Amino acid sequence: MAKKTLLAEEYPTADQWKKLVKQFSPDAIAHKLLLSSVPYVFREEPLKFALFKKTIADAFEVAPTDVFIVGSGLAGRSLKGHDIEKLYSSESDIDTLIISEHLFAKYVMKSFEWVKEVTSPDYDENDNFKVAKLNDEQTTQIGRLSLNACKGIWRPDSLPSEAKAREEFFAKFSDVSLKTLGLQLSEDTVSKVNGRIARSFDDAVKDLSSSLYRLKKEFEDIERKANTGNTNNVKPKSVNSSPQNS
Repeated sequence: MAKKTLLAEEYPTADQWKKLVKQFSPDAIAHKLLLSSVPYVFREEPLKFALFKKTIADAFEVAPTDVFIVGSGLAGRSLKGHDIEKLYSSESDIDTLIISEHLFAKYVMKSFEWVKEVTSPDYDENDNFKVAKLNDEQTTQIGRLSLNACKGIWRPDSLPSEAKAREEFFAKFSDVSLKTLGLQLSEDTVSKVNGRIARSFDDAVKDLSSSLYRLKKEFEDIERKANTGNTNNVKPKSVNSSPQNS
């Protein structure tokens, strides 16, 4: 029987994740997670995972095959270096990924409505053109929105809470959360659903690969600091010490 590789592990442990990101490329791991994994949150209820996908798909008018779960709900633990030991819990969200070029374009365009509101020029009493002044938070949000959009990803948390695009998106997910409860999921299944949109499957893979690459670098940084700390704790031998007379 062929030996099972780490990539074939359904829900790797913390130590296995540290080895996994060393042995396999982020791209290979991302494909495996998106294409051949039953999310940890539905590990004992695969049929309810299908119902969940159908519920999301109906809410956003996409196909169930366009709906995925990422984050701790997929892996069973946090995928951040310092929190890798933190297991998925009922306090976590179900972080949902929807792949749809149409939906991506729709919400990016809706986001521009907020951008227009905060950047529209004004005129003074003499009818002179005045450039809108943005605060630091608005500048950061516009930067995050454009950065993600250029990567083919739309995230509601790139926008302020009062932006209509964000309000509409979260309103749909709030409704889905209530319907999810109606699926009578097990006690350890969370009810709060969150999400993001990818323009294409390739964009989704690149986004997840980027997170996995960051995880690899976080592990390397943690290991490097641990080794540096161990080196600093080694006490040098005294140059004045001499062997005892026999």
